[in-house]
Amino acid sequence: MNARFALAMARRELRAARRRFALYGACMAIGIAAIVALHSLRTSVDAAIDAQSRSLLGADVRITSRAPIEGELADAFGELEREHAKAPAARVLRFGTMALAPRTGRTRLVDVHAVEGGFPFYGAVETEPPGAWARIAGGARDAFGDPSAAGDAPLEAIVDPSLLVQLDAELGDEIALGDARFVARATVRRAPGGFGLATQAAPRLFIARRDVAATGLVTFGSLVEHIVYLAIERAPLDAWLDAHGPALEAARLRVQTVQRFRRELSGGFDRLARFLGLVGLAALALGAIGVASGVRVFVREKLDAVAVLRALGARPRDVVATYALLAVAFGLAAGAAGVLACAPLVALVPRFIASALPELPVAIDFALSPRAVVAGLGLGLAATGVCALGPLVDVARVEPLRALRRDFAAAGEGAPRAGRIALALVAGAAVLGASLWQAPSARVGLGFAAGLGAAVAALALAARLAMRAVRALAPERAPYWLRQGVANLFRPRNHTLATTVAIGFALFHLVALRTVQHSLLADLAADDTASRPNLVLFDVQRDQGDEVAAFLEGRGARVLERAPLVSARLAAFRGRRATDWLREPDLHRELRWALGREYRLTYRDDLRDTERIVAGTWWEPGARFAPDALPVSLEEDLARRLGAGLGDRVTWEVQGVDVDTVVTSVREVDWGRMATNFFVVVPPAVLERAPQSAVLLARLEGADERAELQRDLVARFPNVSAIDATAILGVLDAAMRQVETAVRAVGAFTLAVGLLVLLAAAGAVRGERAREAALLRVLGASSRTLARIAATEALALGALAAGVGTALALAGAWALVRGVFEAPFSVPWAEVARLALGTLAATALLGAAGGGRRGRRASPRALQRAALASR
Repeated sequence: MNARFALAMARRELRAARRRFALYGACMAIGIAAIVALHSLRTSVDAAIDAQSRSLLGADVRITSRAPIEGELADAFGELEREHAKAPAARVLRFGTMALAPRTGRTRLVDVHAVEGGFPFYGAVETEPPGAWARIAGGARDAFGDPSAAGDAPLEAIVDPSLLVQLDAELGDEIALGDARFVARATVRRAPGGFGLATQAAPRLFIARRDVAATGLVTFGSLVEHIVYLAIERAPLDAWLDAHGPALEAARLRVQTVQRFRRELSGGFDRLARFLGLVGLAALALGAIGVASGVRVFVREKLDAVAVLRALGARPRDVVATYALLAVAFGLAAGAAGVLACAPLVALVPRFIASALPELPVAIDFALSPRAVVAGLGLGLAATGVCALGPLVDVARVEPLRALRRDFAAAGEGAPRAGRIALALVAGAAVLGASLWQAPSARVGLGFAAGLGAAVAALALAARLAMRAVRALAPERAPYWLRQGVANLFRPRNHTLATTVAIGFALFHLVALRTVQHSLLADLAADDTASRPNLVLFDVQRDQGDEVAAFLEGRGARVLERAPLVSARLAAFRGRRATDWLREPDLHRELRWALGREYRLTYRDDLRDTERIVAGTWWEPGARFAPDALPVSLEEDLARRLGAGLGDRVTWEVQGVDVDTVVTSVREVDWGRMATNFFVVVPPAVLERAPQSAVLLARLEGADERAELQRDLVARFPNVSAIDATAILGVLDAAMRQVETAVRAVGAFTLAVGLLVLLAAAGAVRGERAREAALLRVLGASSRTLARIAATEALALGALAAGVGTALALAGAWALVRGVFEAPFSVPWAEVARLALGTLAATALLGAAGGGRRGRRASPRALQRAALASR
């Protein structure tokens, strides 16, 4: 290979076509910029979490249990604490309840943390005003259970700032929890262990553990988490966990070490960044489609010059090396442009993370990662290599005879079918490899690559079918400018396919996600009739049920449903104890979830209108059953995870008592409706006498009336939690609006790449359009006629891209809503129309401005000379 010749020719070609290559590079640079920025963010977050993981957890290990830790396991904990702990263990009781601000009468569900001991062992709890945490966490352990231990001093609490806003309260106000009243002494600015969506759903309220008894909220059967924090060296902790692992698993205790916490937290950010990175990868793939189309047109224009070089003695490998060097330079330039363009994204992406997790207690220094920069340059080279592979094959197949005989070119153009298949396989393998590298899991990567391929294939097929339809239905008696503009869609060397795929894919993404969002919100907001409950009451004790129902009815509320709740564990399945199942190291994740979770069982004789039997039969109301054949009905997803079928035996542990049941039916449950839906249902005779609470669903018109009822209910029944379901819908709507903002931003991002592809495609055929315009001007066409031809082609191209993209988006959205979410399909027609028309207008304007302007403005004589010179 003549390296000097190849370098000189590549430099000459690049200098002559630098504007065109700049436009091609912009198509890919946007996607590269997003990927580089997100990889840099991942690196920065991982570094921050590694440096601050102990401060985030507040200890070396956190152990969580739904029941008090007793017996041999408690003795083992004590031994570990005495021999290896750096400080006495910190213990926290965590439970949810309703908080009432007596001054304002407002209520709110809160997440109570009753703290005892020196937590946190690492980092600090920052309060406003400072110093309030020591009064909460410094209580004596033996004061627990003695309400008089606090003396005459007022009980104190530290709260999340959002709780004061929601209660319309101020520091110094009283907050009622059960039978006790606490003074809000401070707000917590930062604390280990809790942030994000959990604190938004239920603001935190910190009290001393010694004050729990005064509330009267923690009694037998209460839903409470018992948390133990320890500061201990890693070696003795790992040895202790290895020795007591089976006992911890059998007791269903969750152990979270600093190392595991670090993996979970960084893994969550890693998955988030990778999911967002798939968006950048989609934009990169979309840009590569436009680049491939443009590069093919560019090389096609150069085939005559290549033939001349071959006739003058250039060897095939020298010519291929020339254009390969051109591709390498282009790839490096696109990657470098993407790296430079990601600088503002590095500032914008952290803001998005901060808005999603406003209470994240970690300081992150964002900077470009060298590995991310190398990855960006590599992506630019790889994408360019895939795009240039086909054109390079065309260059290698050019024969010298083409320079003398134009009709010889027809025999040499176009790769054979086997070559096209091989090129498609290479491109598919590249997309698959990039998807697997970027996606958070192999399953997601495969799904993304398959979805991307299916979407592009569907758009390409639709574009080809549309081109055939336009050819068959082209208007024969229409004005010449209209017939010529429409014919430009299907005649040789058109850019209909590339434009339809690029613009259609961008619009497909935007319309499909917006339609799915609209359908899901419409399903949640539908059925706002008198039969839909809007109040949910939890923790109604057995002896309170009738009194609470009477209280609701006295305030004008109608009790629509009332269901008992019995806490239980799955003790055995198919005659084998759950603890034995859980000891298996290779147990399937879904089966482990089903065996290890805590259940809320209910009993009744009737099916709800949200349920449907899909296997087996329901029991007869009032029927009596043999003690060894008590029936149970499982929800179909739970049955699938367990692998349970009709006739399988399931044993439940209810407050230390085993209850043997047999699966007699499997139910399909509509979880999207506001109703008392359960995984497990048994007949009344099975659990009527078990310790239990109840949940009530009621309806009361008027937001003010519901707020007053909640206030008075908490005052009369402190243990009962009442939630306004309309507030839940409001939270969901707010979350959906945030999703909508992200969807719009992602859609606009993808659409911008699509429009750049359109500009690149238009630029690629600009020379050909100019020659056509020159010929038509010589034959007598006016500038007005040429402008009409260009406008007709651009408008038809925009209509085709917008129509195909919108139609496929609605079809895809329908499949997702009906097949995956099983919700009614609803289309926001006005918004879809605006998106489609806006895309059509942008495509038409950019397409009309793309080609032929030089030909329309030049004189016929100049055009004739140019046409003769090009022969």
